[in-house]
Amino acid sequence: MSTRDTIPIGTRKSVLAIAQTVQVQSALEKLNPTKTFPLLKMSTTGDNIQGQPLSSIGTTAVFTRELETALENKECHLLVHSLKDVPTQIKPGFVIGAMMKREEPNDVIVMRPGEFKELKDFGVGDVIGTSSVRRASQIRRLCPGVSVKDVRGNLNTRLAKLDAPDSPYTCLLLAAAGLQRLNFDDRITTKLLPNMMLHAVGQGSIGIECRSDDTEILELIKPLDHLPTRLRCEAERSVMRILEGGCSVPIGVWTEFVPKSNADGSENVDTLHLKALVSSLDGAEIAEAEATAEVNGSVELAVELGRTVATQLLERGADKILEKVLKDRHESLAPTGTGEEKTTKGWDV
Repeated sequence: MSTRDTIPIGTRKSVLAIAQTVQVQSALEKLNPTKTFPLLKMSTTGDNIQGQPLSSIGTTAVFTRELETALENKECHLLVHSLKDVPTQIKPGFVIGAMMKREEPNDVIVMRPGEFKELKDFGVGDVIGTSSVRRASQIRRLCPGVSVKDVRGNLNTRLAKLDAPDSPYTCLLLAAAGLQRLNFDDRITTKLLPNMMLHAVGQGSIGIECRSDDTEILELIKPLDHLPTRLRCEAERSVMRILEGGCSVPIGVWTEFVPKSNADGSENVDTLHLKALVSSLDGAEIAEAEATAEVNGSVELAVELGRTVATQLLERGADKILEKVLKDRHESLAPTGTGEEKTTKGWDV
C-alpha cells in the first residue's frame, strides 16, 4: 500500500481527457478512501497546434510528451491517457501499469439530428469529416466518390461544425467511446461493424502510465488493470510496433475473444482473434491479415499473436503501402517555394 496520502494525476485539459481521468480518480478513491487524487491538468503539443495536421509536427508523442515530463519531474505520480494516443515504444523509465476495462472500440457515423442515410448511399457529393487517415482511407474504399474533409477540435467543437447551418459536412466519423464517455450516445447515427471499418490500435481503452520503478503506485493501480482489455490491446500494439506505425499511418485492427462459457461467469481469455489492415490513403491498395491463437491469459502470447499478424501483413505488401504513404506525406509537407509549407488535411487522429 502506498505511503503517500496525496497522489496527483496528470491529464490533458480536454473535456474528454478529464472525463476519462475522473473515471480513474473515482475508482482509486473508492479503493483508497484515506487518500486524495488531485488532477494536474496540462496542455500538450497536440492540444496547442490546432491549425495544422499533427503529422506535420514530426512526432508520435504529441499528446503525451508534456505529461511524461511532469511525471519524470514527480509533479504527478500517474498519467491517464486514451491508449490510442500512447506510442507503442514507451519512454524508458515508464510503463503502462494498468489498462482499464475497454469501452466499445467501434467507429461510428454521426449525422445532424433527425438526419439518416444508409452507408451504401454515400457517394459523390457527400463530404465526410474526419481527422484520421485510417478512417479516411477506409471510408474512401467503402464509399467510392465521397470527399473527405479534415475536422479538428474537441468533441463539442466538431459536433458544432457538423450542426452549423453552413456546414460542409454530410457526417462525421468518430469513436463511439468518446461520445459515450461524454454522454453523447444519442448522436450516434450508425455503428461501423468490423466488416466495414477496423478501429485504431487501443481505441476505447484508458491507459494508466507511471514510473516503472514506482512500486507503490504500480501496486495502487493494479486492481484497475483489466486482463481481457490488456490482452487485446497488447496484441494490437504489437502489430503497430512491428510495422513502425503511429497515428499518422492508416492501420486498422479488430480483436475479440472466441466465445466460451466460463462456469464462474468471468470473461474468456483463452482464445484471441486478431484482424488488421494497412491501407493506402485513397483506399485503393490494402493489405489484410488475421489469425487466432490460444493465449490463455498470457500477455506474452498476445504480443506474439500481434507479431504473427504483422508478419503476414508485411508478406502481403504492407511495407510497400506504408512506404508510399510516408512518401506522399513527405511530399505534401515539402516547401512550395512561396515561403509556406503545403499541408495535407486529414492526417491526424
